Amino acid sequence: MLAVLHHGNAPRLASGVDAELHLLQDPAVHYRGQLIALVVAESIEAAREGARHVLIEYDTEPHSTVLTAEHPGLYRPEKVNPGYPTDTTDGNFDAAFEAAEVRVDATYRTPAYHNNPMEPHATTAQWRDGQLLLHDSNQGSTAVQAALAELFEIPRESVRVISEHVGGGFGSKGYPKAAVVLAALAARQVGRPVRLALTRQQLFGPIGYRTPTIQRVRLGSDADGRIAAICHDAISQTSTLTEFAEQTAVYTRSMYAAPHRRTTHRLVRLDVPTPFWMRAPGECPGAYALESAMDELASACGIDPIELRIRNEPTVDPDQGHPFSSRNLVACLTEGARRFGWAGRDLRPGTRREGR
Repeated sequence: MLAVLHHGNAPRLASGVDAELHLLQDPAVHYRGQLIALVVAESIEAAREGARHVLIEYDTEPHSTVLTAEHPGLYRPEKVNPGYPTDTTDGNFDAAFEAAEVRVDATYRTPAYHNNPMEPHATTAQWRDGQLLLHDSNQGSTAVQAALAELFEIPRESVRVISEHVGGGFGSKGYPKAAVVLAALAARQVGRPVRLALTRQQLFGPIGYRTPTIQRVRLGSDADGRIAAICHDAISQTSTLTEFAEQTAVYTRSMYAAPHRRTTHRLVRLDVPTPFWMRAPGECPGAYALESAMDELASACGIDPIELRIRNEPTVDPDQGHPFSSRNLVACLTEGARRFGWAGRDLRPGTRREGR
């Protein structure tokens, strides 16, 4: 065994860069799964055996880890990823919803989703004459170079990042994460190249994930399914270290026509890992909630769900008011129905099932 790095002996990093990357610098543990020590050895087997013998003692402090719609820490972030307005309002949703002939008021919950690319987060780091060389699996070597230069307080040109191949990332490798920092710290400590790869189990925490969500969607329409009022309220979580606000309700802003519209995002800081980019950020959980509510509205109106969407197709972007450069949703829905054998079917919901 060459070294055991921890907050008491690891090389110092510059503060104020990114709290997620400020690793092995203080004794506080911010979430379950946070990397708090590193064993360096001449083989992976020796390193794992050494890690088994590292004794860690904890002091328990008050903590909060469960996302709820009534959490006292809920707040309104200044923006949602990457820079969308937190809330939007057009018209008078409350009055229009109250006056609607048909109303849907439903709450949907989505769980956390975790990035698990086939190739894990892996880095080889080497220091030589104050220069840092990294062979790293990432989706943006410039961001890695910039972050490492700031953390180690060296010129950016003193950091070279080589990313020949990326064996999957789904967004989790779009920004430097724990492995690249720990490898550089360890290589500086032992004065020789260090290769570090997170295990499959270690991907559930320090590399980001899709936040769980609580989403309330309200739709108000006339009896023919033409929507007058849409409201999408989204609640998600972030960590106590760094704010990341998933743009869950942004999908709803441009999807269907309605004169009275409102979308909101609320966030709570929990003692959990920081969520981050994952394939289709915002759209994935947001579309699930809105489209589920649309199906509920179709059923309440007795209208085929495809026909409901066609009746509420906007002529311009409902959020920005600009014409679409291209928008082929109706064509896709119509052609899909034809190929699937739905064209000309009984429009009452539930009268035909897939596969019949």
